[in-house]
Amino acid sequence: MYSKTIFVASAIFSFAIWGCGRTSSDHPELGEVTGTVTLDGKELANADVTFLPEQGRGSSGVTDTSGSYSLRYTGTERGAIVGKHSVRITTAIPTDTSTRELLPDKYHVESELSFEVNSGKNVANFHLDSN
Repeated sequence: MYSKTIFVASAIFSFAIWGCGRTSSDHPELGEVTGTVTLDGKELANADVTFLPEQGRGSSGVTDTSGSYSLRYTGTERGAIVGKHSVRITTAIPTDTSTRELLPDKYHVESELSFEVNSGKNVANFHLDSN
């Protein structure tokens, strides 16, 4: 009985501390962002997807073998800041002497991609072409 009481008290204390450490001023509103990236109609695996807001920290994710990704704001938090984002997608693979990129600059270095993140769930699919 005594150990159960200590466990419950510890759990309540931990949640209270965790909740007090987060204020709306130091933690922006996030929207969950998932999607799929294709290149020339085929799923694009191992691409880095980065959302860069007009202000604040960016979010990123990596596509799996089916081209699907989910953004992370931090190591433990999923999502991206609510608002307009510039989007960069890259497949840059460093080699011994250079970096090999499968995508045209218009998707990363000179990105033309953007997305408006809303609160709640967002689906951001990107259909890229190699031209």
